[in-house]
Amino acid sequence: MQGINRTAVVVKPKQPFIDWLKSIPDDDFDYTLEQISADNLTFLIPQSDNSDEAMEYIRKRYGLILEWAFGGWAATEELWPAKRNWKMLNDWFDIEIYSEVFDLVDGRIEKEDV
Repeated sequence: MQGINRTAVVVKPKQPFIDWLKSIPDDDFDYTLEQISADNLTFLIPQSDNSDEAMEYIRKRYGLILEWAFGGWAATEELWPAKRNWKMLNDWFDIEIYSEVFDLVDGRIEKEDV
């Protein structure tokens, strides 16, 4: 096992995100918060033991996080909410920060550009 020099940020949807999902045209699935929260977006950011410092890093990248959140459910950006900002990220998602990140796998981490 190895420690990783990163902090994990887990982004968990709240009810406004579910309400938006239900508003997408031609999508008849009845989403629930429990279903959607079963698998959350997780980002690795620079290592930090200071949650305020980590949150500031996230704040500067709120747009990218929202792109991932909305783009994973609606490829057409016209379907995304028009006013995307830091307040929306906090109103629509819980942000959890974890400074203890470990790799339990004996093998290389493979990365790909996305």
